[in-house]
Amino acid sequence: MRRLTLDARRIDWLVTLALALAAVIWLLAVEGKQGFGRDEGQYFRAGERYWGWFEELAGNLGHGEIKRSFTAPVIDRYWSDNAPDHPVIMKTLYGLSWRAFHRCTCTGAARGLHPIPVKGRHVTLPLFARESTAFRFPAILFAALLVGMVYRFARGWLTRPPAAAAAVLTLAQPHYFFHAQISCFDAPITTLAFAVGFAYWKSLRSPRWGIAAGLLFGIALGVKHNAWLMPIFLVGHYLWMRRGDLRARRIPRPPLAFVAMLLLGPIIFFAHWPWLWASPVARTRAYINRHLQHEHYNFEYLGLNWNNPPTTTARKLIRSTAPFVETGFTVPVTTLALAAVGAIVLARRRRGEPVAPGGPSEGPAADGAKPSWLRPGEDVDRAPGAFLLVQTLGPLAVLAVPSTPIFGGVKHFLTAMPYLAVVAAIGLARLIPVLAGVLPAARTRLQRVAPAALAALVCLPAVIETRRSHPDGLSHYNLLAGGFAGGASLGMNRQFWGYAQLPLLDIINRDEPANRAMYWHDVIHDAISMYKRDGRLAMSVGDTGFGEEALRRSQLGILFYEKHWAIYEGWFWESYHTTKPLLVREREGVPLVTMYRREQQP
Repeated sequence: MRRLTLDARRIDWLVTLALALAAVIWLLAVEGKQGFGRDEGQYFRAGERYWGWFEELAGNLGHGEIKRSFTAPVIDRYWSDNAPDHPVIMKTLYGLSWRAFHRCTCTGAARGLHPIPVKGRHVTLPLFARESTAFRFPAILFAALLVGMVYRFARGWLTRPPAAAAAVLTLAQPHYFFHAQISCFDAPITTLAFAVGFAYWKSLRSPRWGIAAGLLFGIALGVKHNAWLMPIFLVGHYLWMRRGDLRARRIPRPPLAFVAMLLLGPIIFFAHWPWLWASPVARTRAYINRHLQHEHYNFEYLGLNWNNPPTTTARKLIRSTAPFVETGFTVPVTTLALAAVGAIVLARRRRGEPVAPGGPSEGPAADGAKPSWLRPGEDVDRAPGAFLLVQTLGPLAVLAVPSTPIFGGVKHFLTAMPYLAVVAAIGLARLIPVLAGVLPAARTRLQRVAPAALAALVCLPAVIETRRSHPDGLSHYNLLAGGFAGGASLGMNRQFWGYAQLPLLDIINRDEPANRAMYWHDVIHDAISMYKRDGRLAMSVGDTGFGEEALRRSQLGILFYEKHWAIYEGWFWESYHTTKPLLVREREGVPLVTMYRREQQP
């Protein structure tokens, strides 16, 4: 029998798979501790409704009436949910994953909580006990895909230990880790943004990757509107890389990647979203205007509540610092420190030199090669420092514009974080020879394991910090900020959109009959329904609605701590005739959710 040999290529694929699998295991092991927020509740509903269209399509196909599924009324019945807010690739995947993998109890007491009629018991591959986990599974797979891609990308420049560290440091960021396990778009668009950047980078030497860049860009457009910005960052790098052409007053030829993105991107975007088909121009305009004219939600930053673009110069300056300060206060300090070293390494690198010791040269692939739109970087250095600079700072710079909505904080520039982790890995690669230099020359075995040991050591603080922050990653702040308490003292946002209530559900379930008139504050009805479908919330628990009048009708209620909600606590005191909470849910002394129970008037 032929013996299977593990060459370098096979070893790298094994490491890639091991890192991705470890990410899936870690995320699945902890996702059940994280509550449902406003966005996620809407995407649960929309995903299941989209599945309803496929279900009806199968029925119409069986009856020979397939055209019926493509009529405007049928399409709008299903696909107008959550339109024109967001495209539908991820929501569709969430719905399909739910249909394939949930453990069906849909014909039981929760039957009426589904957004589409339940016709009978679903035949599924019952991987997950909770329906919500089945919905979340695609987001977790996308996060694992990102971890694997970061390793493969970094491996083009670095040896295995720092490349693996880049992958680990990508996932071991508390705010990214929080988003990586929920049915939203911020973690998936981070994966797609990295995939587009990776394909573009490869296309500078290999033409076939240019087509891949176009395909991936089209998919990214179908995930979230962040994709609009990707070509801007890539064009910036390309012009810098070919600055010699500009100096010679030659217009650089457009690379195949940009041509493919321009042609394939819109085609895939229109093809993936049935809601657009009935009126492509008008509905595309509605989608674009929805985000160009997006309302400004409330968000706390440095003790100030931001809900409109700032008008004074001082406020504009403060506002423009938000993404940079938030990055400095939320990313683990070891990652930031390594990234600082990596940035210095890249700044000092000379054209044509490898990025790090042991890595391949980044100089011209062939001396004297002529520029070609098929291989637009063949004759020049690909400028890795400039590439990582625009990919890291670009998303932050966009959010630094004072008129850009600040809501959501870190989640809106998560696309920068994998590249930040790669820069950190470059810093680590620079430190590895320093460590090897202090080890005894005779201890060759020790020198062999030193790179892997150092990589594991520098990843450990970030992993521990991420684990400690869970399930309250949105409230996490790092050592520079002073942890949970330090972030609150600095006036940084603690949370948004009602994620932190999950630990209170058992208490709410037991408080009968008051819970039948329950005030949920910022928890939307779709999230409440999913808690009931998961068996975490009693079917008898009520929902009085939102706002002051809904609070006054309630007997039991919760309040989320955000600066703009302060008035609601006064309403609780006035309506409930008490200032004493029934319970305060906190992390390290920082209140996150308060529960009040109405006292009977004497």
